[in-house]
Amino acid sequence: MEIEKILVLIRGAGDIASGAARRLFLAGFRVAMTELPEPGCIRRAVSFAEALFETTARVEEVEGRRAGLEEVSRWRFDEAIPVIVDPEGASIAALHPDVLIDARMLKRNDGTRIDQAPLVGALGPGYT
Repeated sequence: MEIEKILVLIRGAGDIASGAARRLFLAGFRVAMTELPEPGCIRRAVSFAEALFETTARVEEVEGRRAGLEEVSRWRFDEAIPVIVDPEGASIAALHPDVLIDARMLKRNDGTRIDQAPLVGALGPGYT
Protein backbone atom coordinates (compact mmCIF):
# COMPACT_ATOMS: atom_id res chain seq x y z
CA MET A 1 0.00 0.00 0.00
CA GLU A 2 1.25 3.50 -0.82
CA ILE A 3 2.05 5.75 2.14
CA GLU A 4 -0.39 8.47 1.06
CA LYS A 5 -3.26 5.95 1.30
CA ILE A 6 -2.46 4.79 4.83
CA LEU A 7 -4.62 6.37 7.54
CA VAL A 8 -2.97 6.78 10.92
CA LEU A 9 -5.32 7.62 13.78
CA ILE A 10 -3.63 8.99 16.89
CA ARG A 11 -5.56 9.03 20.16
CA GLY A 12 -4.43 12.14 21.98
CA ALA A 13 -3.18 15.47 20.63
CA GLY A 14 -0.75 16.61 23.34
CA ASP A 15 2.88 17.47 22.69
CA ILE A 16 4.24 13.92 22.29
CA ALA A 17 1.31 12.84 20.12
CA SER A 18 1.70 16.02 18.07
CA GLY A 19 5.38 15.34 17.47
CA ALA A 20 4.54 11.89 16.12
CA ALA A 21 1.65 13.25 14.03
CA ARG A 22 3.82 16.02 12.54
CA ARG A 23 6.52 13.56 11.50
CA LEU A 24 4.03 11.09 9.98
CA PHE A 25 2.24 13.92 8.13
CA LEU A 26 5.52 15.18 6.65
CA ALA A 27 6.36 11.62 5.58
CA GLY A 28 3.14 11.56 3.53
CA PHE A 29 0.75 9.56 5.71
CA ARG A 30 -2.88 10.60 6.17
CA VAL A 31 -3.06 11.49 9.85
CA ALA A 32 -6.07 12.18 12.08
CA MET A 33 -6.08 12.81 15.83
CA THR A 34 -8.63 12.55 18.62
CA GLU A 35 -8.77 14.46 21.87
CA LEU A 36 -10.97 15.25 24.85
CA PRO A 37 -13.39 18.21 24.54
CA GLU A 38 -11.27 20.18 27.01
CA PRO A 39 -7.74 18.80 26.75
CA GLY A 40 -5.50 19.14 29.76
CA CYS A 41 -2.28 19.48 27.77
CA ILE A 42 0.43 21.59 29.35
CA ARG A 43 2.49 22.55 26.29
CA ARG A 44 -0.32 23.96 24.15
CA ALA A 45 2.01 25.93 21.88
CA VAL A 46 3.45 22.68 20.50
CA SER A 47 0.25 20.60 20.56
CA PHE A 48 -2.42 20.06 17.94
CA ALA A 49 -4.85 19.98 20.89
CA GLU A 50 -4.68 23.78 20.64
CA ALA A 51 -6.96 23.46 17.59
CA LEU A 52 -9.80 22.65 19.98
CA PHE A 53 -9.32 26.01 21.69
CA GLU A 54 -8.50 28.12 18.61
CA THR A 55 -9.96 26.12 15.65
CA THR A 56 -6.47 25.73 14.13
CA ALA A 57 -3.02 25.02 15.54
CA ARG A 58 0.38 25.10 13.90
CA VAL A 59 3.25 22.91 15.05
CA GLU A 60 6.20 24.20 13.08
CA GLU A 61 5.07 24.04 9.45
CA VAL A 62 2.14 21.63 9.92
CA GLU A 63 -1.42 22.75 10.63
CA GLY A 64 -4.04 20.94 12.65
CA ARG A 65 -7.71 21.90 12.41
CA ARG A 66 -10.66 21.12 14.61
CA ALA A 67 -12.97 18.76 12.71
CA GLY A 68 -16.11 16.75 13.23
CA LEU A 69 -15.98 13.01 12.63
CA GLU A 70 -18.39 13.39 9.71
CA GLU A 71 -15.94 15.78 7.97
CA VAL A 72 -13.01 13.37 7.96
CA SER A 73 -14.37 11.20 5.13
CA ARG A 74 -13.93 14.15 2.74
CA TRP A 75 -10.85 15.67 4.41
CA ARG A 76 -7.87 16.98 2.40
CA PHE A 77 -5.19 15.14 4.36
CA ASP A 78 -2.41 16.85 2.43
CA GLU A 79 -3.46 20.26 3.82
CA ALA A 80 -3.91 19.74 7.55
CA ILE A 81 -4.40 17.18 10.31
CA PRO A 82 -8.00 16.89 11.54
CA VAL A 83 -8.34 17.01 15.33
CA ILE A 84 -11.59 15.36 16.40
CA VAL A 85 -13.30 15.62 19.78
CA ASP A 86 -13.74 11.94 20.56
CA PRO A 87 -13.31 10.93 24.21
CA GLU A 88 -14.98 7.54 23.67
CA GLY A 89 -12.97 6.45 20.61
CA ALA A 90 -15.94 6.23 18.21
CA SER A 91 -13.66 7.34 15.38
CA ILE A 92 -11.80 4.03 15.49
CA ALA A 93 -14.84 2.06 14.30
CA ALA A 94 -15.99 4.87 12.00
CA LEU A 95 -12.68 5.50 10.21
CA HIS A 96 -11.17 1.98 10.17
CA PRO A 97 -7.59 3.28 10.42
CA ASP A 98 -4.71 1.28 9.01
CA VAL A 99 -2.61 2.30 12.00
CA LEU A 100 -3.83 3.21 15.50
CA ILE A 101 -1.49 4.91 17.95
CA ASP A 102 -2.56 5.55 21.53
CA ALA A 103 -0.56 8.58 22.69
CA ARG A 104 -2.74 9.73 25.57
CA MET A 105 -0.10 9.30 28.33
CA LEU A 106 -2.59 7.66 30.69
CA LYS A 107 -0.04 5.47 32.52
CA ARG A 108 -2.32 2.49 31.91
CA ASN A 109 -4.16 1.00 28.99
CA ASP A 110 -7.67 2.47 28.87
CA GLY A 111 -9.19 0.11 26.31
CA THR A 112 -6.88 0.21 23.29
CA ARG A 113 -6.80 -3.29 21.82
CA ILE A 114 -4.51 -4.99 19.34
CA ASP A 115 -7.51 -5.88 17.12
CA GLN A 116 -8.66 -2.28 16.51
CA ALA A 117 -6.43 -1.81 13.43
CA PRO A 118 -3.97 -3.84 11.36
CA LEU A 119 -1.13 -2.09 13.23
CA VAL A 120 -1.63 -0.83 16.79
CA GLY A 121 0.97 0.90 18.92
CA ALA A 122 1.20 3.13 21.95
CA LEU A 123 3.42 5.87 23.30
CA GLY A 124 3.98 6.10 27.02
CA PRO A 125 3.91 3.79 30.02
CA GLY A 126 1.49 0.98 30.77
CA TYR A 127 1.41 -0.84 27.43
CA THR A 128 2.73 -4.24 26.38
